[in-house]
Amino acid sequence: MPADRAKGDPGDASNNGAIRACDQCRIRKIRCDKESPCSNCRIAQRLCSSTGAGQKPKEARQRVLISTQYERKIDQIEERLAGIEALLRKLASSGGVHTSPEPPFHEPPPSSATIASSVGGETSGTVYDRDELDSAFEGNSSLSAHTAFASEFLEHAVERTSLRDLSPNMQAALNSLQQIVGMQNKSSGAHEVRFANQKPLPKGTGTFRELPMPPLAAVIPVLREMKETPPGTFTLISVCCFMAIEDFADACRQVYFALEDYSHATFIIVNAGLYYLFQEKAVLAGDDIAAVRDYTGYYELCRDNLETGLANLNLFLPATIDNIEALLLGASYAIEVSRPSLAWQLNMTAAQLCQALGYHRAPSGNASEGGQELMDKKGLLFWFAYMLDRGLALRLGRASVIRDFDITVSRTIGSINAPEPWKEILQLWISHAEVQGKIYEQLYSPGSLVRPVSERIEAAQLLASELKRIAQKAAMARAQGSASLNKTKATVMEMVMKSDEVSFLSSLALVYRATPSVGGFPGTFSPECIETARAAMQTHQEAMRLMGSNQWTAASYIHWTILYAPFVPFIVIFCHIIETANVEDLNRLRDFIESLQSVCTVSEGVEKLHRLFQVLYNVASLYLEAKVQQQQDQDMTPIGNEFDVYLSALGLMPLDENMSGGAVGIDAGPPAAGVNQTTQLGDWFSGNRHMMGLLEEDLSQFNPTTWTNGS
Repeated sequence: MPADRAKGDPGDASNNGAIRACDQCRIRKIRCDKESPCSNCRIAQRLCSSTGAGQKPKEARQRVLISTQYERKIDQIEERLAGIEALLRKLASSGGVHTSPEPPFHEPPPSSATIASSVGGETSGTVYDRDELDSAFEGNSSLSAHTAFASEFLEHAVERTSLRDLSPNMQAALNSLQQIVGMQNKSSGAHEVRFANQKPLPKGTGTFRELPMPPLAAVIPVLREMKETPPGTFTLISVCCFMAIEDFADACRQVYFALEDYSHATFIIVNAGLYYLFQEKAVLAGDDIAAVRDYTGYYELCRDNLETGLANLNLFLPATIDNIEALLLGASYAIEVSRPSLAWQLNMTAAQLCQALGYHRAPSGNASEGGQELMDKKGLLFWFAYMLDRGLALRLGRASVIRDFDITVSRTIGSINAPEPWKEILQLWISHAEVQGKIYEQLYSPGSLVRPVSERIEAAQLLASELKRIAQKAAMARAQGSASLNKTKATVMEMVMKSDEVSFLSSLALVYRATPSVGGFPGTFSPECIETARAAMQTHQEAMRLMGSNQWTAASYIHWTILYAPFVPFIVIFCHIIETANVEDLNRLRDFIESLQSVCTVSEGVEKLHRLFQVLYNVASLYLEAKVQQQQDQDMTPIGNEFDVYLSALGLMPLDENMSGGAVGIDAGPPAAGVNQTTQLGDWFSGNRHMMGLLEEDLSQFNPTTWTNGS
């Protein structure tokens, strides 16, 4: 007789809060009406009970914070990469392949970063361990899924391929890509809070007056010469126009003939100015070894003082014109040493102080107290902060601090102490900066990437037209300057205008990158994007020829044209080579790298750029070699696929659905199947930004010059 399960049964609603299907129905996987006994058990005359047999215990569900989920995913990625490292080492040792004792992932020595504040007589600060710092935000990307897939792909690839089958150069290329992918996940914000050459303030007084300065006997001749014949440095700074020569000389008097304490800002201004002056003198000294030695010692001393002053800036700076000048000089210096994250922080503070003082608004009534010259200087300070804000925001993938709708101050500066063409050029720089802000906002920001593709294409077309108009005005200004200036000044202006042309073409290539490729044209990039990138590379070569043997001028050009705003033509051409195997474009990359060679000795930022781009060039060259070998020998392991996956993990090429190659035995999954044009665009922009962001990291583990030697 069927048993009644209503009494004391584990499945009772009173015990579990809900009536469950009986054991017999659950085991037979048939529908149960949950009566007592159920209809199925009554018909079959079976014992009807509900004890939970055959049912998995229900796990307690816990609400997990999104940040925790991401941390777990990152840990999984790192575990996969660590497994790959161990597997590569095992294969290398078993195959008798000569490898370096250094691990594939280079961990720089532990470093600390100090945010100091002047309290009492000593420098006090908080020391941060690198592992405790959060990663610096560099915009949204969807590269994590690609990175995980790349790790899984290589795990399977190395299981079926002995490293003995690869040439040493191929091993080096794959290891370098692996390192870059790893650095993408491990990059921290440590570089944002410390300068390399900053010094502790002296104990006791703890003031900047105790820090050594270049001797007065060396400074006075330079100041006198500066007044008579403005050097190249101050020509450019005065055109950018927030530092007049007279103002700088007065600041030097305050420091060297101090009757009372001078401000923190004055210390920074003087050391920044002397740093540029002595650096230029060292370059111009040529073969005079003694002069080069002296000037080098002076500008290195000023460099250390400048970094110390910037590192000890108070978080709550009073809104004064001197503080704004000091911050802008510091931001300019950070750009030249390839520290865009630091430059962003310094310029952001300068921009906020400008807005706090109302420099972004047109004067009204008696607001012009102090005369037109002072009002123009305030306007110049604001516009320089504006230009840095837009360029660095695009470089780092962040929203601008200054909004266009909040600006009413005129772009025309009447009392600027410069010939007429320079006034026009200054306005063109401002217009270009405005377009740079629109490029990020309308084409690459998270908000723009969720807009319909048709709207983004329309925005790109309008921005391209705007950039072309700016370029036309620049050509007219160059023609006007050539006719009105003497030969020396015309040559300087020609170099500046050629630099601007490279910048315009780079921005235009970034705009065209946002438009999809048309039918019939192979690859991800539109024909306009490819041709513009090629034109930018060619114009760069023309600019370097104009610089001649002047390393200082060439370094300044590279700092402000290649390192400052995102220089995308190199990455565009690199990606196009990977997609189309274009040998002529490979030669363009080689020529670009060779053009940097002579400047590496005078600029750490250029040396890092050269090292990184040499890695990419070698990867592109070996990638083509691997693809050719794969076509010739269909039975060989498709090594080119490993390149494909790593490059996709970096966002530099789309991950094809069939990239797993069948033989790998894994499914590409959603990262491959779900990549559309919008996702590719966001990944590529993030990948390009990440590659340039590596210039703030330690790249000493990369030595691409040895690849071609078979080491």
